[in-house]
Amino acid sequence: MTPSDAPLDPSSEQARRWLEEELSSPRYHAQPGLLDRIREFIERLLNASPGGGLPSFAVPIAVGLVLAVVGLVLWRVLRREVGRTGGEGLGVLDVPDVPAAELRASARSALARGDWDLAVLDGVRAVARGAVERVVLDDAPGRTAHEVALALSTPFPAESGPLVDAADAFDAVRYGHRRAGEETARAVLALDDRLAEARPARPGRVADDVPARAAP
Repeated sequence: MTPSDAPLDPSSEQARRWLEEELSSPRYHAQPGLLDRIREFIERLLNASPGGGLPSFAVPIAVGLVLAVVGLVLWRVLRREVGRTGGEGLGVLDVPDVPAAELRASARSALARGDWDLAVLDGVRAVARGAVERVVLDDAPGRTAHEVALALSTPFPAESGPLVDAADAFDAVRYGHRRAGEETARAVLALDDRLAEARPARPGRVADDVPARAAP
């Protein structure tokens, strides 16, 4: 029996069973600590009155409130995860038009606080945006990290390997849900520094008077 076909005046035992069945759904398993706390709360709630349970009229209200809270918490968790990883079809620069300097600052701030994932993501974005600002790379929509690496390997052949490594790290964090390490994050930021100071090997693709970023 489910809440939809049961009487509107369920007992505390029925309400407990409904909630346990609902919370056993796989969609709640991503937050085991939260699930345990919710179960404990339900037990206290249903056994709070001297008679061993809630008044019958209050049971449906309690059920609805608990499930609403659970749904809200899970929605916020999923929204935060989606915001962090981005969509599968988005390119490196398919984000608001943020200057390379701002992306670079964000990456360094993330590195300083130990957020290696964000340091990698914004570090690679800084590489791509910096190349666009120097007219070394076209601002083509939907360009992937590996497409950026391939395009920049021509004007910066000495950095071909590190560019591919940075693209691999970007994809692993953003799409593979894997964690970056400090060494990887530092390598990405060091690559950005070297590219910002280097002069492209094909001068025809960038004006001679376009300066590299000054060293901090």
